[in-house]
Amino acid sequence: ICEDDWAESWKKYYKPIKTGDRLVIVPVWETYEASEGEITVLMDPGMAFGTGTHETTRLCLSMMEKHLKPDMNVLDMGTGSGILAICASRLGAAECRAYDIDPMAVRVAKENVAGAGITNIKCGQSNLLADIPVRRYDVICANIVADIIIRMTPDVSPFMSEKTVLLA
Repeated sequence: ICEDDWAESWKKYYKPIKTGDRLVIVPVWETYEASEGEITVLMDPGMAFGTGTHETTRLCLSMMEKHLKPDMNVLDMGTGSGILAICASRLGAAECRAYDIDPMAVRVAKENVAGAGITNIKCGQSNLLADIPVRRYDVICANIVADIIIRMTPDVSPFMSEKTVLLA
């Protein structure tokens, strides 16, 4: 299969998906009529992880709907397309910080944030928590593979208070 064909052909399988009670992830090239109470999030993951179709992403978003309260601040580790940070913002987070080790993912996340017209998300590159200024977050998301979460665990406590919710 031609590389150009693959780069576009997957899009026909990426359709709007409801990830919880209210959140609906909608590809930017699709049209979707939201029902009352639904929150739509337009997404173009490009070459980054984060379409909303993977079970771990759907579980993180479902848990975020339950635990995120308006005006909380969120740290999204391994942001990929920026999907978790964007959803947190749309759910009422005061501010979000989104980091990924992959510069392409950071670029895609920034594009998705800008495309959504969101101003309370800052994206950056970091190797786990190494390059992130230490501060406390109300919600920390880490939708990344287990061995990386295990490596990150000893370093996460300075970013948490006793009320922080860690979604991993």
